[in-house]
Amino acid sequence: YAVVHGVCAQQHNIFLGGLQFPLCARNSGIYMSFLLTLGYLYTIGRGRAAHIPPWPISLVLILFVVIMGVDGFNSLFIDVGLRSLYPPDNFLRTLTGMGMGISIAVMLHIVLNMTLRQNVDDRTPVLRNWWELLGIMAIDLLALAAIYANLGFMFWPLAFVAFFGINGVLYMVSLLLTSLLMGYEGKVTSIRQLALPATVAIIPTLIILGAMSALRFWMESIGLII
Repeated sequence: YAVVHGVCAQQHNIFLGGLQFPLCARNSGIYMSFLLTLGYLYTIGRGRAAHIPPWPISLVLILFVVIMGVDGFNSLFIDVGLRSLYPPDNFLRTLTGMGMGISIAVMLHIVLNMTLRQNVDDRTPVLRNWWELLGIMAIDLLALAAIYANLGFMFWPLAFVAFFGINGVLYMVSLLLTSLLMGYEGKVTSIRQLALPATVAIIPTLIILGAMSALRFWMESIGLII
């Protein structure tokens, strides 16, 4: 909870089996889906793929982002005392967040491969067809069902996926920048080659997480935010 306090407001949190998720409902959806999508892409053999999906699928990924934005503003209107378009709830926050998580994972996967890999497969789309998109959507929906059916035994697996998902995004950005600074651009043919920058990238990741959490706790202590 404290580690991610600086990168998540931790309001509208999910409770599963009487235990509270470390992230809010929307961020839980985003970052669970992000990590599940990355694992899914490697499972279906897209580890080196870096071509954008066919345009109809790409439009759906963009639509996921737009839908989450609309739901996010709708929820924000309630928080600041304005009239909302419809009653917000945690189910919608998590569901729309999951769509966003798929889009983030696809984008970041393409950026990392195009930037760092020497043996990048820039002819193969990250998602080639509707069945592959439906596959990760089905996995997300199973996770969503586990949460809102209140399957208590799924708390720790899903909470850890959400926790490592949000930290994973920050870490992957740190890894990308660290690798570029260390001269790895377009040179990677094996994940093992990233051992050194991957180790170094842990340092800025922890510094950023620690600094943001400390700042938020301090701002809460003096009443600037709640």
